Amino acid sequence: MNKVILYLILSSIIYANDISYSFSLSNKTPYRDEGIILDANITQVDHSKVMFFKFTPKKSPNYTFHQIKFKEEDRYHSLKHHYKYLIYPKKEGNITIALELIKSLTDDDKVAYAISGDRDNVKGLVKKDIVVKINPLILHVKKAPLGTDLIGDFTLSYKLDKKLTHAYEPIHLQIELKGQGLIPQIEMIPKNSAYHLFAQKPKQKSFYDINGARSHVVWDYAISAKENFVLPKVVLKAFNPLSKKSYELTLPKQKIEVKAVDASLLVDSEDTPLAAKKMDWSWLGWLFSYVAVFIAGVLMPKDLFKKEVLNIKNDKELLDEKIAKTKNHKELLQLLIAQNDLRYKEAIKALESVLYHKNSITLNEIKRSIDDR
Repeated sequence: MNKVILYLILSSIIYANDISYSFSLSNKTPYRDEGIILDANITQVDHSKVMFFKFTPKKSPNYTFHQIKFKEEDRYHSLKHHYKYLIYPKKEGNITIALELIKSLTDDDKVAYAISGDRDNVKGLVKKDIVVKINPLILHVKKAPLGTDLIGDFTLSYKLDKKLTHAYEPIHLQIELKGQGLIPQIEMIPKNSAYHLFAQKPKQKSFYDINGARSHVVWDYAISAKENFVLPKVVLKAFNPLSKKSYELTLPKQKIEVKAVDASLLVDSEDTPLAAKKMDWSWLGWLFSYVAVFIAGVLMPKDLFKKEVLNIKNDKELLDEKIAKTKNHKELLQLLIAQNDLRYKEAIKALESVLYHKNSITLNEIKRSIDDR
Protein backbone atom coordinates (compact mmCIF):
# COMPACT_ATOMS: atom_id res chain seq x y z
CA MET A 1 0.00 0.00 0.00
CA ASN A 2 2.82 2.41 0.90
CA LYS A 3 4.53 1.70 -2.44
CA VAL A 4 1.33 2.57 -4.30
CA ILE A 5 1.00 5.89 -2.43
CA LEU A 6 4.69 6.71 -3.08
CA TYR A 7 4.28 5.98 -6.78
CA LEU A 8 1.25 8.26 -7.00
CA ILE A 9 3.20 11.04 -5.28
CA LEU A 10 6.34 10.74 -7.39
CA SER A 11 4.77 10.15 -10.81
CA SER A 12 2.36 11.95 -13.09
CA ILE A 13 0.49 10.55 -16.10
CA ILE A 14 -0.84 13.05 -18.62
CA TYR A 15 -2.74 12.54 -21.84
CA ALA A 16 -2.15 15.15 -24.54
CA ASN A 17 -4.73 14.14 -27.19
CA ASP A 18 -2.49 11.83 -29.19
CA ILE A 19 0.21 10.82 -26.66
CA SER A 20 0.49 10.04 -22.96
CA TYR A 21 3.54 10.45 -20.78
CA SER A 22 4.58 9.83 -17.20
CA PHE A 23 7.59 10.85 -15.13
CA SER A 24 8.74 9.64 -11.73
CA LEU A 25 11.70 10.38 -9.46
CA SER A 26 13.25 7.80 -7.17
CA ASN A 27 13.74 10.48 -4.50
CA LYS A 28 12.43 14.05 -4.35
CA THR A 29 14.47 15.01 -1.26
CA PRO A 30 18.06 13.94 -2.02
CA TYR A 31 21.28 15.38 -0.63
CA ARG A 32 23.58 17.47 -2.79
CA ASP A 33 25.58 15.14 -5.10
CA GLU A 34 23.31 12.20 -4.27
CA GLY A 35 22.21 10.36 -7.40
CA ILE A 36 18.49 9.91 -8.14
CA ILE A 37 16.70 8.17 -11.04
CA LEU A 38 14.31 9.90 -13.41
CA ASP A 39 11.98 7.36 -15.07
CA ALA A 40 10.13 8.58 -18.19
CA ASN A 41 7.52 6.76 -20.29
CA ILE A 42 6.03 8.19 -23.52
CA THR A 43 3.26 6.32 -25.38
CA GLN A 44 1.43 6.98 -28.63
CA VAL A 45 -2.36 7.10 -28.06
CA ASP A 46 -3.60 8.14 -31.52
CA HIS A 47 -2.80 5.11 -33.69
CA SER A 48 -3.81 6.77 -36.97
CA LYS A 49 -0.51 8.64 -37.24
CA VAL A 50 3.18 7.85 -37.56
CA MET A 51 5.14 9.35 -34.66
CA PHE A 52 8.68 9.94 -33.43
CA PHE A 53 9.71 11.12 -29.96
CA LYS A 54 12.71 13.06 -28.62
CA PHE A 55 13.01 13.48 -24.86
CA THR A 56 15.70 14.80 -22.50
CA PRO A 57 16.07 16.90 -19.34
CA LYS A 58 17.24 20.41 -20.12
CA LYS A 59 20.79 21.38 -19.19
CA SER A 60 21.26 23.44 -16.02
CA PRO A 61 24.11 24.48 -13.69
CA ASN A 62 21.94 23.22 -10.81
CA TYR A 63 22.27 19.53 -11.74
CA THR A 64 24.00 17.07 -14.05
CA PHE A 65 22.38 14.10 -15.76
CA HIS A 66 23.33 10.95 -17.67
CA GLN A 67 21.08 8.69 -19.74
CA ILE A 68 21.55 5.15 -18.44
CA LYS A 69 18.73 3.31 -20.22
CA PHE A 70 16.58 3.61 -23.32
CA LYS A 71 14.01 1.15 -24.68
CA GLU A 72 11.82 1.59 -27.77
CA GLU A 73 8.74 -0.40 -28.81
CA ASP A 74 7.99 0.55 -32.40
CA ARG A 75 4.87 -1.38 -33.33
CA TYR A 76 2.65 -0.37 -36.24
CA HIS A 77 1.32 3.12 -35.37
CA SER A 78 1.96 2.43 -31.70
CA LEU A 79 5.30 3.91 -30.54
CA LYS A 80 6.51 3.63 -26.95
CA HIS A 81 9.68 5.08 -25.42
CA HIS A 82 11.09 4.30 -21.99
CA TYR A 83 14.00 6.37 -20.56
CA LYS A 84 16.03 6.29 -17.36
CA TYR A 85 18.26 9.21 -16.39
CA LEU A 86 20.69 9.47 -13.48
CA ILE A 87 20.51 12.98 -12.01
CA TYR A 88 22.88 14.64 -9.51
CA PRO A 89 21.76 17.90 -7.84
CA LYS A 90 24.65 20.35 -7.51
CA LYS A 91 23.20 22.81 -4.99
CA GLU A 92 21.03 22.76 -1.90
CA GLY A 93 17.47 24.05 -1.61
CA ASN A 94 14.68 23.85 -4.18
CA ILE A 95 15.79 22.85 -7.69
CA THR A 96 13.63 22.83 -10.83
CA ILE A 97 14.31 20.12 -13.41
CA ALA A 98 12.98 21.27 -16.79
CA LEU A 99 12.05 18.59 -19.33
CA GLU A 100 12.01 18.76 -23.12
CA LEU A 101 9.74 16.57 -25.25
CA ILE A 102 9.29 16.87 -29.03
CA LYS A 103 6.80 14.73 -30.93
CA SER A 104 7.14 14.47 -34.70
CA LEU A 105 4.08 13.63 -36.83
CA THR A 106 3.93 12.20 -40.35
CA ASP A 107 1.93 9.58 -42.27
CA ASP A 108 2.42 6.32 -44.17
CA ASP A 109 2.60 7.97 -47.61
CA LYS A 110 5.46 10.26 -46.57
CA VAL A 111 7.32 7.37 -44.95
CA ALA A 112 6.89 5.21 -48.08
CA TYR A 113 8.17 8.01 -50.29
CA ALA A 114 11.18 8.66 -48.05
CA ILE A 115 12.34 5.04 -48.11
CA SER A 116 11.55 4.36 -51.77
CA GLY A 117 15.08 5.24 -52.87
CA ASP A 118 18.41 4.50 -51.21
CA ARG A 119 18.92 4.78 -47.48
CA ASP A 120 20.05 8.41 -47.66
CA ASN A 121 16.53 9.41 -48.65
CA VAL A 122 15.37 8.76 -45.09
CA LYS A 123 16.87 12.15 -44.21
CA GLY A 124 14.28 13.74 -46.45
CA LEU A 125 11.29 12.48 -44.47
CA VAL A 126 8.68 15.21 -44.25
CA LYS A 127 7.34 15.52 -40.70
CA LYS A 128 5.93 18.10 -38.34
CA ASP A 129 7.79 18.74 -35.07
CA ILE A 130 5.69 19.83 -32.10
CA VAL A 131 7.10 20.88 -28.72
CA VAL A 132 5.07 19.34 -25.90
CA LYS A 133 4.83 21.56 -22.84
CA ILE A 134 5.66 19.62 -19.67
CA ASN A 135 5.50 20.85 -16.10
CA PRO A 136 8.98 20.82 -14.50
CA LEU A 137 9.90 18.48 -11.67
CA ILE A 138 10.86 19.94 -8.29
CA LEU A 139 13.62 18.64 -6.01
CA HIS A 140 14.04 19.67 -2.38
CA VAL A 141 17.79 19.14 -1.90
CA LYS A 142 18.93 18.66 1.69
CA LYS A 143 22.14 19.92 3.27
CA ALA A 144 24.90 17.45 3.99
CA PRO A 145 26.73 17.77 7.36
CA LEU A 146 28.91 20.87 7.60
CA GLY A 147 32.41 20.44 6.11
CA THR A 148 31.54 17.40 3.98
CA ASP A 149 34.00 16.87 1.10
CA LEU A 150 32.45 13.76 -0.50
CA ILE A 151 28.94 12.33 -0.86
CA GLY A 152 28.86 8.57 -1.31
CA ASP A 153 30.64 5.39 -0.26
CA PHE A 154 34.42 5.59 -0.88
CA THR A 155 37.75 4.04 0.04
CA LEU A 156 41.18 5.77 0.08
CA SER A 157 44.56 4.06 -0.38
CA TYR A 158 48.15 5.11 -1.15
CA LYS A 159 51.59 3.81 -2.18
CA LEU A 160 54.86 5.50 -1.10
CA ASP A 161 57.99 4.05 -2.70
CA LYS A 162 60.41 5.02 0.11
CA LYS A 163 60.88 7.10 3.25
CA LEU A 164 64.65 7.47 2.94
CA THR A 165 66.16 9.40 0.03
CA HIS A 166 69.08 11.65 -0.93
CA ALA A 167 69.03 15.41 -1.34
CA TYR A 168 66.96 16.46 -4.37
CA GLU A 169 66.25 12.82 -5.23
CA PRO A 170 62.44 12.51 -5.47
CA ILE A 171 60.16 10.09 -3.68
CA HIS A 172 57.01 8.94 -5.48
CA LEU A 173 53.55 8.92 -3.93
CA GLN A 174 50.41 7.50 -5.57
CA ILE A 175 46.96 8.09 -4.03
CA GLU A 176 43.81 6.25 -5.10
CA LEU A 177 40.22 7.22 -4.26
CA LYS A 178 37.33 5.09 -5.53
CA GLY A 179 33.74 4.17 -4.72
CA GLN A 180 30.08 4.89 -5.35
CA GLY A 181 29.34 8.56 -5.99
CA LEU A 182 30.84 11.62 -7.67
CA ILE A 183 34.37 12.82 -6.84
CA PRO A 184 34.92 16.61 -7.08
CA GLN A 185 38.27 18.21 -7.88
CA ILE A 186 40.53 17.71 -4.85
CA GLU A 187 44.22 18.61 -4.35
CA MET A 188 45.43 15.88 -2.02
CA ILE A 189 48.99 17.07 -1.19
CA PRO A 190 49.35 20.79 -0.34
CA LYS A 191 52.28 22.87 -1.54
CA ASN A 192 54.93 23.67 1.06
CA SER A 193 58.23 25.55 1.14
CA ALA A 194 59.85 22.54 2.86
CA TYR A 195 59.75 20.45 -0.33
CA HIS A 196 59.34 20.63 -4.10
CA LEU A 197 56.05 19.12 -5.30
CA PHE A 198 55.62 17.83 -8.86
CA ALA A 199 52.07 16.68 -9.69
CA GLN A 200 50.51 15.14 -12.78
CA LYS A 201 46.92 15.83 -13.76
CA PRO A 202 44.73 13.36 -11.80
CA LYS A 203 43.54 10.34 -13.83
CA GLN A 204 39.77 10.17 -13.33
CA LYS A 205 37.15 7.72 -14.60
CA SER A 206 33.41 7.54 -13.93
CA PHE A 207 30.83 4.93 -14.96
CA TYR A 208 27.07 5.47 -14.73
CA ASP A 209 24.38 2.81 -14.30
CA ILE A 210 21.11 2.16 -12.47
CA ASN A 211 23.00 2.06 -9.15
CA GLY A 212 24.57 5.49 -9.64
CA ALA A 213 28.07 6.70 -10.50
CA ARG A 214 31.14 4.56 -9.87
CA SER A 215 34.19 6.83 -9.71
CA HIS A 216 37.94 6.22 -9.61
CA VAL A 217 40.67 8.87 -9.30
CA VAL A 218 44.47 8.41 -9.11
CA TRP A 219 46.94 11.16 -8.13
CA ASP A 220 50.68 10.76 -8.88
CA TYR A 221 53.23 12.96 -7.07
CA ALA A 222 57.02 13.30 -7.09
CA ILE A 223 58.44 15.13 -4.05
CA SER A 224 62.03 16.21 -3.38
CA ALA A 225 63.92 18.31 -0.82
CA LYS A 226 67.43 19.05 0.41
CA GLU A 227 66.68 18.06 4.02
CA ASN A 228 64.21 16.08 6.12
CA PHE A 229 60.55 16.98 5.66
CA VAL A 230 57.05 15.85 6.65
CA LEU A 231 54.05 15.26 4.40
CA PRO A 232 51.05 16.40 6.46
CA LYS A 233 48.09 14.23 7.36
CA VAL A 234 45.16 14.56 4.95
CA VAL A 235 41.58 13.99 6.11
CA LEU A 236 38.56 13.88 3.79
CA LYS A 237 35.16 14.15 5.43
CA ALA A 238 32.56 11.98 3.67
CA PHE A 239 28.84 11.35 4.07
CA ASN A 240 26.93 8.25 2.95
CA PRO A 241 23.36 9.30 2.01
CA LEU A 242 22.07 5.71 2.15
CA SER A 243 23.14 5.05 5.72
CA LYS A 244 22.98 8.78 6.58
CA LYS A 245 26.31 8.44 8.40
CA SER A 246 29.44 10.55 8.23
CA TYR A 247 32.92 9.02 8.07
CA GLU A 248 36.53 10.07 7.46
CA LEU A 249 39.09 8.99 4.87
CA THR A 250 42.63 9.52 6.15
CA LEU A 251 46.04 9.76 4.51
CA PRO A 252 48.53 9.47 7.41
CA LYS A 253 51.41 11.85 8.06
CA GLN A 254 54.69 10.72 6.45
CA LYS A 255 58.15 11.60 7.80
CA ILE A 256 60.77 11.56 5.04
CA GLU A 257 64.49 11.32 5.89
CA VAL A 258 66.82 13.04 3.42
CA LYS A 259 70.54 12.30 3.28
CA ALA A 260 72.65 15.33 2.40
CA VAL A 261 75.20 15.22 -0.44
CA ASP A 262 78.79 14.78 0.81
CA ALA A 263 80.42 18.24 0.57
CA SER A 264 83.75 16.68 -0.42
CA LEU A 265 82.20 15.57 -3.69
CA LEU A 266 81.35 19.11 -4.71
CA VAL A 267 83.65 20.81 -7.22
CA ASP A 268 83.31 24.25 -5.63
CA SER A 269 82.63 25.23 -2.05
CA GLU A 270 80.30 28.00 -3.21
CA ASP A 271 77.17 27.55 -5.31
CA THR A 272 77.75 30.24 -7.96
CA PRO A 273 76.87 28.71 -11.37
CA LEU A 274 73.45 30.39 -11.45
CA ALA A 275 74.98 33.84 -11.03
CA ALA A 276 77.34 33.13 -13.90
CA LYS A 277 74.40 32.22 -16.12
CA LYS A 278 72.69 35.58 -15.77
CA MET A 279 74.43 36.82 -18.92
CA ASP A 280 76.49 34.60 -21.20
CA TRP A 281 79.13 36.72 -22.96
CA SER A 282 81.01 33.73 -24.42
CA TRP A 283 79.66 34.48 -27.89
CA LEU A 284 81.86 37.62 -27.99
CA GLY A 285 84.95 35.43 -27.67
CA TRP A 286 83.83 33.25 -30.56
CA LEU A 287 83.04 36.31 -32.68
CA PHE A 288 86.45 37.83 -31.99
CA SER A 289 88.15 34.55 -32.93
CA TYR A 290 86.38 34.36 -36.28
CA VAL A 291 87.21 38.01 -37.09
CA ALA A 292 90.85 37.48 -36.10
CA VAL A 293 91.16 34.40 -38.33
CA PHE A 294 89.57 36.28 -41.24
CA ILE A 295 91.97 39.22 -40.88
CA ALA A 296 94.90 36.85 -40.52
CA GLY A 297 93.92 35.14 -43.76
CA VAL A 298 93.81 38.44 -45.62
CA LEU A 299 96.79 40.31 -44.17
CA MET A 300 99.25 37.72 -42.95
CA PRO A 301 101.73 35.82 -45.14
CA LYS A 302 100.55 32.34 -45.92
CA ASP A 303 103.49 30.66 -44.17
CA LEU A 304 102.85 32.66 -41.00
CA PHE A 305 99.12 31.79 -41.12
CA LYS A 306 100.00 28.12 -41.39
CA LYS A 307 102.08 28.44 -38.24
CA GLU A 308 99.10 29.94 -36.39
CA VAL A 309 96.94 27.02 -37.47
CA LEU A 310 99.61 24.63 -36.25
CA ASN A 311 99.60 26.44 -32.91
CA ILE A 312 95.83 25.96 -32.66
CA LYS A 313 96.28 22.25 -33.29
CA ASN A 314 99.02 22.15 -30.69
CA ASP A 315 96.62 23.70 -28.15
CA LYS A 316 94.16 20.87 -28.79
CA GLU A 317 96.91 18.33 -28.39
CA LEU A 318 97.92 20.00 -25.13
CA LEU A 319 94.35 19.74 -23.83
CA ASP A 320 94.19 16.07 -24.81
CA GLU A 321 97.36 15.48 -22.79
CA LYS A 322 95.84 17.23 -19.77
CA ILE A 323 92.68 15.10 -20.10
CA ALA A 324 94.75 11.93 -20.28
CA LYS A 325 96.70 12.90 -17.13
CA THR A 326 93.62 13.49 -14.94
CA LYS A 327 93.52 10.89 -12.15
CA ASN A 328 89.88 11.05 -11.03
CA HIS A 329 86.42 12.29 -11.98
CA LYS A 330 86.76 15.48 -9.95
CA GLU A 331 89.97 16.61 -11.72
CA LEU A 332 88.48 15.93 -15.15
CA LEU A 333 85.28 17.84 -14.32
CA GLN A 334 87.27 20.90 -13.19
CA LEU A 335 89.34 20.79 -16.39
CA LEU A 336 86.34 20.54 -18.75
CA ILE A 337 84.34 23.26 -16.99
CA ALA A 338 87.33 25.59 -17.35
CA GLN A 339 87.25 25.13 -21.16
CA ASN A 340 83.77 26.75 -21.40
CA ASP A 341 83.15 24.64 -24.51
CA LEU A 342 79.71 23.17 -25.36
CA ARG A 343 81.42 20.17 -26.97
CA TYR A 344 82.11 18.83 -23.47
CA LYS A 345 78.51 19.25 -22.23
CA GLU A 346 77.68 15.53 -22.28
CA ALA A 347 80.94 14.58 -20.60
CA ILE A 348 80.32 17.15 -17.85
CA LYS A 349 76.83 15.72 -17.27
CA ALA A 350 78.26 12.22 -16.98
CA LEU A 351 80.90 13.36 -14.48
CA GLU A 352 78.29 15.19 -12.37
CA SER A 353 76.10 12.07 -12.30
CA VAL A 354 79.03 10.11 -10.87
CA LEU A 355 80.03 12.73 -8.28
CA TYR A 356 76.56 13.81 -7.13
CA HIS A 357 74.26 10.86 -7.85
CA LYS A 358 76.62 7.89 -7.36
CA ASN A 359 76.22 6.59 -10.92
CA SER A 360 78.89 4.08 -11.93
CA ILE A 361 80.68 5.33 -15.06
CA THR A 362 84.42 4.72 -15.20
CA LEU A 363 86.85 7.56 -15.84
CA ASN A 364 88.16 5.81 -18.95
CA GLU A 365 84.66 5.51 -20.43
CA ILE A 366 84.17 9.27 -20.13
CA LYS A 367 87.61 9.99 -21.58
CA ARG A 368 86.83 7.75 -24.57
CA SER A 369 83.57 9.61 -25.16
CA ILE A 370 85.60 12.86 -25.29
CA ASP A 371 88.02 11.37 -27.83
CA ASP A 372 85.06 10.32 -30.03
CA ARG A 373 83.59 13.84 -30.18
